[in-house]
Amino acid sequence: MREAKKEKTPPAATEDAPRRRNRRQAIALAGAAAAAATVAALGMEGGKKAHAGPGDNFILGQGNDGGTQTTSLEAAPGPDEPASTLDLQNRTMPVGDDERARALKASSYGEAIMGTTHGNPEESPATGVLGLSQLADTPPGVVIYGPAPGVHGISGTGPGVRGRSQSGPGVEGRSLSGPGLSAYSESGPGAGGDSASGPGVLGQSPGPGGGVLGLAPADAPAVHAYSGWYPAKGVPPTPDGGLALDVVGKARFSTAGAGIVRARREAATVENPAVTADSHITVTFTGDPGAASVAWVERQPGTGFIARLSSRPRWDVPFTYLIVEPGV
Repeated sequence: MREAKKEKTPPAATEDAPRRRNRRQAIALAGAAAAAATVAALGMEGGKKAHAGPGDNFILGQGNDGGTQTTSLEAAPGPDEPASTLDLQNRTMPVGDDERARALKASSYGEAIMGTTHGNPEESPATGVLGLSQLADTPPGVVIYGPAPGVHGISGTGPGVRGRSQSGPGVEGRSLSGPGLSAYSESGPGAGGDSASGPGVLGQSPGPGGGVLGLAPADAPAVHAYSGWYPAKGVPPTPDGGLALDVVGKARFSTAGAGIVRARREAATVENPAVTADSHITVTFTGDPGAASVAWVERQPGTGFIARLSSRPRWDVPFTYLIVEPGV
């Protein structure tokens, strides 16, 4: 009789088995790394993009040691246009004010984003930080500017945008139709400019819109000119008695105008809604009043005022007036 065929019993597990598997895994990983390096060196399609799995660190460039070192990237200029060292795109549509789509988000206790340029703006449009508002899906090489702001500065108490300069403008804004500079702040200045010698904020406009535009509600000044200096943060400035406003050229006020005292009349009524109960109103004759003079001015808040004379002139007498509000 034939003996029954014995089944082969698998060898018992030993401590060397995990070691053999670890060696095989290490060889496989080394081969995959070498293949990836070869693809990147050859410039193949698969080596043009970086990838990081969920929970893994995404490292750019060299010299990144646990996030404590600088990650350096360099790019050579292209044949037709300068190359972007880092190009980030986020095509997610915004959901709301608190859910804006961002291509780059930086957080820091110092400068969150610092831009440095070594170019000369007189020779090329070199800027430390450039913000463009561009429409999506534009043809290659074509720039169509969109309605959104190129740079948006928001602050709760401090300046929304701050500019400093040693000699030139602290902040320079240019526009072909809208304001050259538009800034908004909840409590502090909309834009703060600090300059050692030039203007802190410079506004230039080739059109009739004006170089600087200030908008404010009725109970706040649209433009505040203060002669003084802030001794410390949070401490109100102390007036130093210097010049708060320097106007070179003509000055125009909507609270200034002209009127006529008719012959044989002892008063003239002027309509101007800017008059308040505290307004200071100056009336100056620009024609010969004869023996008449301004006796007093009757203020009519929200309507205008009545200039009352000491006597009735025998002919029409023109005059000009200026309405200003006293300081507090």
